[in-house]
Order: sequence, then structure tokens, then C-alpha cells
Amino acid sequence: MFRKNLALLLLLAVVASPPALADSPFETFTEARLAELQADGKPVLVEVYADWCSTCRRQSPILTELLEDDQFSGITGLKLDWDAQRSQAQDLGAPRQSTLILFVGNQRIGTSIAETHPERLRDFLAQADTAAGG
Repeated sequence: MFRKNLALLLLLAVVASPPALADSPFETFTEARLAELQADGKPVLVEVYADWCSTCRRQSPILTELLEDDQFSGITGLKLDWDAQRSQAQDLGAPRQSTLILFVGNQRIGTSIAETHPERLRDFLAQADTAAGG
């Protein structure tokens, strides 16, 4: 019963969420938005997140802070809900929650799983600059 109620609450949260998450540089993940950003050649960070995941709860504030930094202002963050959007996560090759996938255009340039060290996350995002020729 608890799992059913939790799944319903998560589904309602996703459906009711605006495209940009409140007080966050992240937008809610949709395949259409990812395709649009990729077609424009934009750098994109997909964060595969679950509310119950302790690693995600440590990782997400660091990513939010980094994406608000001028160095990474060109990266669009898309937050993908592991529980509500698992098939999309698996289509992207995410083996679990707390997975980060970095794209520049259609090129997947990096994947990180369960990383919470701020400098390693900074280095991970910096790959977008390198791949974009910056």
C-alpha cells in the first residue's frame, strides 16, 4: 500500500511540476526537451534522481550550485525521476538513480554514477567545455 501511495505521489509531483523546478537550474526531463537541446547542439546534464536516494540528496545540491556558476551556465540540467521515468532512464543507459549523463549535442561525453565529491563533479561538468571546443 505504501509503495502504491508513494508511486501515486511521485506521479502527481511529476505531472504537476512546471518545466523548471522551483529554485533550481534543472528542468523536468522529457525526451522531447532532450532532443530539442541536442538538435541545438547544447550541452545537457541529465540527473537521474530519486527522492528516497541518500546519494542523490547529497549530489543534487552540489550540481545545483555548479550549474548556477558562470563556468557552467551554458549547460541545461534535466532532472529525470528514476521511479516515475525508469524506462527513459534505462533507454539512456542509466543503471540506477544517482547517475549523471552529460551530452554535447547528440554526443554522450560522460557518465558518472554516485559521485558526490564537489571537485570531481566540477571536473565532470568541465568535460562539456572541452567537448564543445571551449
